[in-house]
Amino acid sequence: MSSRLPLTGMPNTRDLGGIRTRDGHTIRNKKLIKSGMLYRATEEDLCILKDDYNVKMIVDLRTRKERMMMPNPRIKGISEIWNPLFMEDIHGLGVFKPDERDVLENRLKSLFILNHRADEKTDDAMDQIRDMIRTEDLNPERYMKRLYQKFINNQIIQKQVKQFFSLLANNRDGAILWHCAAGKDRAGMCAALLLYALGVDKAAIIDNYMESAESSEDAVEYLLNKLFPGCSEESEKYRSLARRFFDVKPCYIETFFDAIERDYVSVDNYLQKALELHVDNIVRLKTLYLA
Repeated sequence: MSSRLPLTGMPNTRDLGGIRTRDGHTIRNKKLIKSGMLYRATEEDLCILKDDYNVKMIVDLRTRKERMMMPNPRIKGISEIWNPLFMEDIHGLGVFKPDERDVLENRLKSLFILNHRADEKTDDAMDQIRDMIRTEDLNPERYMKRLYQKFINNQIIQKQVKQFFSLLANNRDGAILWHCAAGKDRAGMCAALLLYALGVDKAAIIDNYMESAESSEDAVEYLLNKLFPGCSEESEKYRSLARRFFDVKPCYIETFFDAIERDYVSVDNYLQKALELHVDNIVRLKTLYLA
């Protein structure tokens, strides 16, 4: 089980150290750190990352728009690599249909509200999110499963995941922290593939994925109360629907693995064929990150 870092402004930041592999090895502490956005990190948080956890590299998986609206703080002595999994022109890449793209963009906008900013852009984003949640045919579980399935075969996303593994394999000092907006979907899928490559069994990977639920709970409740305030029956109805959209559910990561095995027979084959992660690469990763 991973450990949650004691950070005030980054509640969903976890050290993967301590997770055991099938053959009895353990992931080294203070080497692999998964997180949500750093935008609200305090000075103390940044000192903990740099001094206590020896973070030397931050890998940002977010889009250009997300980075512009909620930029990462600059930390002396820590390099930052932008490695977006989803591009702004994701619709043109054929990853999502137009309606799905709209849902994805609105969902990402919802995370921007968490900085407590009150301006015209935030108001517009909140209005769009409310409209999305009120759409009668919106099915959060179906949408999220579709998102995870589409993650598998898109060549642009595969290229970015290859780059993620290359950064990990070439790390020679300190810890690597990778993050998206919430630390759940993009960062979570990368973590799942990494844990599998290191030899962690699926049950433990799913357990690790589910740990994000507890870490994100306060932020999600804050967001839902901003979107649909009050105690009316209608407000509660839409809060309940929106909560499903932000939930961390085992069926999502299970769908992710099922899609890999359906299209590539096995996760091992996917790592080798789609991500070009061969035996020597995996040996390198295990040497670096397992004790």
